[in-house]
Amino acid sequence: MKQNLRLTAISAVLFLSSVFFFPVGAQNACTQRKDSPSPAATSAKDSLLAVYDSIEADARKAGNVEGQGVARCNSLAALANERLYEEVIRQAPATLDFLSEHKLWKDYYQSYRILMEAYRRTRAYEKALAEADRVYKHAKERDDRAGMGISLHAVSRIYTAQRRFEEAEKCLRESIELMSGETAYLNILANAYNHLASCLIAQERYDEALQVAHESEEVNRRYEKAFKGPRPSAWYNLWLIYIDIYRQTEEYDMAQRYINKVDSITKGSVKQYKEQGHVFYGQKRYREALDMLDKAIAAFPNSIEPKALKLMTLTQMQEPDKAVELFTQVIEEMEARHNKEFNAKLDEIHTQYEVDKYVAEKQRNLHYFFFALGGCLLLASLLGGVFYYNRIILAKNRRLYLQLKEQDRMEEDIARLQAQADAQADTQTADVAPLPCTPQQRELVANLRQYLLSGNKLSDTDMNRDEIASALGTNKNILTEAVKAVTGKTPMEYIRLIQLEEARHLLDNHPELTIESIAFDCGFNAPNTFYRLFRKHYGISPTEYRKIAKSL
Repeated sequence: MKQNLRLTAISAVLFLSSVFFFPVGAQNACTQRKDSPSPAATSAKDSLLAVYDSIEADARKAGNVEGQGVARCNSLAALANERLYEEVIRQAPATLDFLSEHKLWKDYYQSYRILMEAYRRTRAYEKALAEADRVYKHAKERDDRAGMGISLHAVSRIYTAQRRFEEAEKCLRESIELMSGETAYLNILANAYNHLASCLIAQERYDEALQVAHESEEVNRRYEKAFKGPRPSAWYNLWLIYIDIYRQTEEYDMAQRYINKVDSITKGSVKQYKEQGHVFYGQKRYREALDMLDKAIAAFPNSIEPKALKLMTLTQMQEPDKAVELFTQVIEEMEARHNKEFNAKLDEIHTQYEVDKYVAEKQRNLHYFFFALGGCLLLASLLGGVFYYNRIILAKNRRLYLQLKEQDRMEEDIARLQAQADAQADTQTADVAPLPCTPQQRELVANLRQYLLSGNKLSDTDMNRDEIASALGTNKNILTEAVKAVTGKTPMEYIRLIQLEEARHLLDNHPELTIESIAFDCGFNAPNTFYRLFRKHYGISPTEYRKIAKSL
């Protein structure tokens, strides 16, 4: 039974070590806090923010824009130190706008780094990357190498959080190249070197990480020289990198050496429980390792790595019961954390869905509005075009109608003058030029007209020239010559003209008759033929002619 428990514990250790015990780079112990700040810490934070607000107010009264910028930047840093990341995200845009407006670029990029860290902590990775791309382009337009380097450094931290170590490494190397000559940003340059070493550790490229750490020492010395004083925080972060490298490469004596350096810098205030426990485990000092790992777990209960180390330590100490108990506890914590993260993600997706749905609905309504507006404008344009066209056609039809009426009057005058000329024909001298037609021919044509208009002759579609000539007491040849001489038309063309004139007379004076009945009464077999010939001859349709006649 005991042997089975031991095998179970060993299996658990192998499982946890494969899942959790991977090299992720040095963690800055200064930023590791418990989730909920104590009341004293909250009071201190409020006091600090009040101080910065007071400094900003004094700087504003004095017209000191740089002092205002520094105070605003420090306020964001104070909020970030208390893990109030949502508040950082809320306040940062106004601070960045102020710093950009007054061209306080160093404070601008410092504040920007704080905002990017807030996005990273809240896992708003895509938003952070988009914002970083915007700032990078802005810095590039200004040819600001430091600004480009800082933006790339921020991108690398997002990539690291997403475990995209190769992309993070590429950004960091470019960032270091851009900032190498910028003395004012040596602290960020040192941070970039440390971050690059961490990325190399995560890829198990320990020799390269060690080389980068050595280069970081030179940056730290430049940093101290430029600011004329020691910079213990820079060395502290570098010692953490060395500890991580030597822990992963199982050089425990070297790891212990740098743990001691951290203790000397921090005066023992920062406890390297996890690191010390790892070193003791590697030196097979399991009881001391267990004691340190218990302290690490108590200090950072949400961290998985010290628990995985403790599980391995218990296995080496041949305490399978405790190992299995710890393994069960870790699995339960993992499941609870997974469920919490899953539900949070689900809520985030649901919220995003509702927002997207609202935006899409608003956009769709806007599209409908523009579509309806466009349709209304198009319809109004069409109606306006139709109205304008109708007015043009109406004006043209009126002119045609008046011209026809003028022609009628002119024809009556001509007929009257012709009658007078016929009456005087006998008294004219012999040398007067002969008329184009004789009075007898004109009389014959007049009789033809009278014949056609009497007794509803026009409606007889079967009449021919022989019947007409016989009715007029002549023959068709004489009738044809007379019509040709007087009108210049053939008898059938003249008859068609009389039919159209009679139809026009009926349209003028008999509104009670339909156009179809007028067509048949005037000898047209089909209304379509009547419409076509009437428009061809007069330039206007029968319907339009009647409408004008009524209006005038």
